[in-house]
Amino acid sequence: MNVLDVLRLFFGGLFVLFMPGLAWSYVFFNRKTIDWIERVALSFGLSIALVPLTVFWLNWLFHMKITLLNTSLTVCGLILVSGICVVGRKSGRVRDALARLKSIVLFRFGRRSKG
Repeated sequence: MNVLDVLRLFFGGLFVLFMPGLAWSYVFFNRKTIDWIERVALSFGLSIALVPLTVFWLNWLFHMKITLLNTSLTVCGLILVSGICVVGRKSGRVRDALARLKSIVLFRFGRRSKG
């Protein structure tokens, strides 16, 4: 094994086994909610759960072949979606949209259950 293979394995493992979980850990928990050790452990666990489930789900639902390119794009998509959620939550737009959705659902289902 030469140096490039070692670097490829290290950064590839970091990209697949750590980065998606780290990004989603910021969606589920605020910055101050959990310690960095818990966040690292949670990142590995979330990545191990999210990446294969997403790849297999896309393969089953959309018949997307499991290739290196498709898996890399899926991991990038997972990181991008979680980043959008974090930025949206900080700007308040996601919170407002969820509040509107909750009021609509409660209004519609509350009205049906009474009448």
